[in-house]
Amino acid sequence: MNKCIICDNQFQKLNEYVYKCNQCKFLMSDLKPGFGREIEGISEVRKNNFKRIIKKIKSLENKDIKILEIGSGNGFFIEECNIAHIDITGSEADADQLALLKKKYNKIIQLSLPFDVSVNDLNNTFDYIIFNDVFEHLESLELVLNQLKSILNDEGKIVLNLPSSDGLIFKISNLLRKIGITNFYDRLWQKGLSSPHLSYFNSDNLKKFVSKNGYEQIYASSLITVSRNKNFERLNSTIKNKFICHFLSFFLFLFYYFQKILPKDIIFHIYKKTNISSD
Repeated sequence: MNKCIICDNQFQKLNEYVYKCNQCKFLMSDLKPGFGREIEGISEVRKNNFKRIIKKIKSLENKDIKILEIGSGNGFFIEECNIAHIDITGSEADADQLALLKKKYNKIIQLSLPFDVSVNDLNNTFDYIIFNDVFEHLESLELVLNQLKSILNDEGKIVLNLPSSDGLIFKISNLLRKIGITNFYDRLWQKGLSSPHLSYFNSDNLKKFVSKNGYEQIYASSLITVSRNKNFERLNSTIKNKFICHFLSFFLFLFYYFQKILPKDIIFHIYKKTNISSD
């Protein structure tokens, strides 16, 4: 495993696939990247979070804007943007998912990151590029951030919505891993699924990394992790023991009411392009 992409410190191996930088706490896996798979039971959480993201974006702008979403999945964010009358272009790397999106929405393009083809027709096109639970699945993140500058306009911004290694759920799962119960930790990394997580940031090291690569943070907050409903379906999509799923569903139902005062599990950051090259 190479040096940390944030602070150049050496990684420490935590288990058979996760490495940790002890200086900045960045986590990286050597799991094999792939195309995404929607997790069942999270549509309510996603839609509520997307409404909040859109509300914040609109509060920052006094003009019409153009957004590109990277990895649109089932199209929930596109749907919410359409309701809010925002010009949204969706994208997918997977051909099958792309075809499904094109049946539902008008402005859909095939796009994978890092770019492996010319995107000259997108140069200086977008006011915002948004990653909804996608950034943590990507390879070559420094290259990705640099490439995005070419398709953002001069005042362009990126929005990152991704899980946090400082969150309560991650901390509990990591504690269980240390005593030999690895199922929940593996689930957070989506180990064994079609598109596992390749990285885990916290709010501090994410800011350092993105700022290092030519962006200025203009907003930092968090999003909700669980809803009151459909937690069983969400868990059962990867944990097939129904007793465990019912038990954890009750825990998540309680967690819903306490999550506002507990360590946050989802990072929500907005960064503005500064055109400063990385070191």
